[in-house]
Amino acid sequence: MIRPLHAAVLLALALPALPAASASVASSDLATVSEQSGFVRTGRYEEVIALCDRFAKAYPKAVRCIEFGTTPEGRPMKALVASTRGAFTPDQARRQNLPVVLIQGGIHAGEIDGKDAGFLALREVLEGKAAAGSLDKLVWVFVPVFNVDGHERFGAWNRPNQRGPVEMGWRVTAQNYNLNRDYVKADAPEMQAMLRLVQQWDPLAYVDLHATDGAQFEHDISVQVEPVHAGDEGLRVAGRTLRDGVLADLAKQGSLPLPYYPSFVVGDDPSSGFEDSVAPPRFSHGYFLLRNRIGMLVEKVFLEGIPGAGEDQPAIPSSRPWTRSPRTAPTG
Repeated sequence: MIRPLHAAVLLALALPALPAASASVASSDLATVSEQSGFVRTGRYEEVIALCDRFAKAYPKAVRCIEFGTTPEGRPMKALVASTRGAFTPDQARRQNLPVVLIQGGIHAGEIDGKDAGFLALREVLEGKAAAGSLDKLVWVFVPVFNVDGHERFGAWNRPNQRGPVEMGWRVTAQNYNLNRDYVKADAPEMQAMLRLVQQWDPLAYVDLHATDGAQFEHDISVQVEPVHAGDEGLRVAGRTLRDGVLADLAKQGSLPLPYYPSFVVGDDPSSGFEDSVAPPRFSHGYFLLRNRIGMLVEKVFLEGIPGAGEDQPAIPSSRPWTRSPRTAPTG
């Protein structure tokens, strides 16, 4: 079952390799603000609510739009369930023995690549342009934005070290919880809702999509997976197979991926080398290790270079469209 999981994960990482949107895509009811703007802007949360309904209406035999919680500020937490086998509930998935992949964007709502890439990838799959047949073999639960209230704390300078989009959300929730430090303790109402969703669907793989918020290095993406360094030996084999397959396909697309996040052993000492270790369970991939499931945490590098943006900019090739021009404050 690794190959369908691999396809679903790779599609959710699709944004860096995508060209600017064509006129036909830009006019589609299922196109995001990101696509329509040439990957310069990202939409507000009302777009997620609308697209969730539009996907379900456009593909009634393959998609359901569900609500799995309410945020402290009263916003609905939305997810899309995709299956071409009619497995739109956890019981239906279990009866058909279908594995579930849960992919989420926006746990840190300023790092919003995953939301826009996920919608685009899902449409490509449903249109038969990518991963043909994958939704016959698994159920894809897609949460476009986990930190919904943080997403709506929208501004141009929420992440001053990040090139694009023009405006984005905030790292923590309205109650100042960092959701990717809250898995094992589950203090935040949003985390409690997510863990109920996880308990219901019991995903075999949980993919958490991020972008770096200050680190700059040559590699343009890191993919961390557990179980790899710890856990059940059989799942370690599955985790390595999934990770290495995704890394190989990303490399074929022109990326320079890493199998770990390059953090120093000693925080501010590059000479100490990089640390590749087992994440504690407050992080998503460390938590799913303890559930005896596969957790993947993806970090897309926030700045890959901005061709034509000035001689003072780094000369690292850029593949993400919204890094190709400098960000300025919105007008009006």
